[in-house]
Amino acid sequence: MALGVRPSPVTLAAFFAGVVPFALHTWAALRGSLAQDDFVITYHAAKAGPFDFGYFFQDYHGHFAPGGFLLADLLTAWAPLDFALLMAPVLVMQAAASILLWTVLVRCFGRRWGILVPFTMFTTSTLLLVPTLWWAYAIQVAPVLLATTAALHAHVRYLADGGRWAIATVAWTVFGLAFYEKAVFIPVLVAGVTVLLGVSLRRNFVLWGVFAAVLAGYAAVFLTLTTSQVGQGVGPVTVGTVADMAGRMLGDTLVPGMVGGPWSGPGPGATFAPSGVVVRILLLLAAVVVLVAGVRTGGSRARKAWLLLGLVFAADVALSAATRLTEVGPELGSDPRYVADLAVVVALCVAFAFLEPKPLDKPSDSVLSTVKRPFALAVCLALIASSVVGFSRLAPGLRFEHSREFLANARASLERDPDLVLYDTTVPNDILHGWFGENARASRVVGLIPGVLFDQPTSRLSLLDDSGSARLITGVDPVSRGMPGPVPGCGYTVGETLVRVPLDIPVLGRYLLRTDYFTSDGGEGVVDRDGVRVPVWFQPGLHTMYLPIEGLFDKVGFQLSAKGAPVCLAKVEIGRPLTQ
Repeated sequence: MALGVRPSPVTLAAFFAGVVPFALHTWAALRGSLAQDDFVITYHAAKAGPFDFGYFFQDYHGHFAPGGFLLADLLTAWAPLDFALLMAPVLVMQAAASILLWTVLVRCFGRRWGILVPFTMFTTSTLLLVPTLWWAYAIQVAPVLLATTAALHAHVRYLADGGRWAIATVAWTVFGLAFYEKAVFIPVLVAGVTVLLGVSLRRNFVLWGVFAAVLAGYAAVFLTLTTSQVGQGVGPVTVGTVADMAGRMLGDTLVPGMVGGPWSGPGPGATFAPSGVVVRILLLLAAVVVLVAGVRTGGSRARKAWLLLGLVFAADVALSAATRLTEVGPELGSDPRYVADLAVVVALCVAFAFLEPKPLDKPSDSVLSTVKRPFALAVCLALIASSVVGFSRLAPGLRFEHSREFLANARASLERDPDLVLYDTTVPNDILHGWFGENARASRVVGLIPGVLFDQPTSRLSLLDDSGSARLITGVDPVSRGMPGPVPGCGYTVGETLVRVPLDIPVLGRYLLRTDYFTSDGGEGVVDRDGVRVPVWFQPGLHTMYLPIEGLFDKVGFQLSAKGAPVCLAKVEIGRPLTQ
């Protein structure tokens, strides 16, 4: 459309259909918070070097996403824990994907009222609007949506005009593969759209060869660098469990998600709570009606479109069964993250099933039919209204309010006490789940707040409670104690020679060491745990020192680093921290 030309009514309607859900999504996204994987990814991004290829090309729970880790590295270096900044590229990519999809539909079918419906199905789909509130997932799927729509746009241009647009198609595919393995479906969609446009696949033989080489190279790299891509759980993978999962994917998630639902609110974790049985049956019947009506309208072209949709859905089911079914069980079928990539596929297939593509050499500005306008506008408005209701009920499940409060309270505690030193403890599962193992600690959640210190030897140690507020540690609940020292009134005399204090019970695990000591002159020293030496500072006078200690050991060593007044160790205890 040339500059200065007034937009057509259908373009204005599309603008409305894109902006309303995008504005709602942006409002919710910018009021969200980091949670779960977000903390782990950003923490390790901050600790990684600027060219740490081990971080960029890591195996992250079976995912290979160097692009996502590079983006996390750059944004974290700019402003750690700034959720609005982290979400900004995601929102830009989602907006760009919507614009590109509209452009693809216009180029394939012309600017007519019929394309408004599939476009609105995409922009209002809760399959995309809801799970992308979770940043760790958003930096996977948003780049793939952008890559998919950009690759399709370049390919349609290539089919119409030739030239170097095919290079852009391949380049965008590689871009998507850098963020999420489901970008392997882009060549499938490109081939499917080619067939649906009535163009022979043999015409683009070189392009398919390049795609095959790219996918083969990606598969080699992916399988070489990842070792956990196959599920490690103990749950069964049977015909029954796969069918149960696939049924949930279809009836609980995909079908309602493409019409702005479900409207029953969030389920556990990132899942959707399933709608009532009657609602699900009605939605599935409506889906069958759409399939049949599409075939009656589009004939063989519609059958090809539904076949393409079925193939991608089956591939999603197979990938989920192979990688996550043993760990999560059939319940993962209620998680929109596993079918969100289908939103763009559904929109395209609906368009091709009901609308006849225009010749590629024909201008896109078709004569608008006033007959279809009321129907298209009615469906568009219904989808927007449905999405507003569905999104408003589903979004709170991924706003992570507890994480937001935890971070705010931790910042407030640090502002009140700039010298705060924290003992690194676990955090509530809804902030960072225990299955992250060593990464499920407070340091991963708040460790990037400027000035915060963890696990340093100090006489005044605190920990964060479940709300994120700092609580002063006043002692330990001992699991082991140091044996009484040989010097009356002193215990153990520590000097330049290492003094080992035997424990009454051997210790295994992570605990807190409490030492009561006295010295007339402060000095530098070390605490030794079987060769692991931690520098400490003994303050003059009577003091208590806390130090986290971990491993399997039955003694603790103490030593001064230089000649000075001896240190008397009156008491040594190891246990769990006690707070005020």
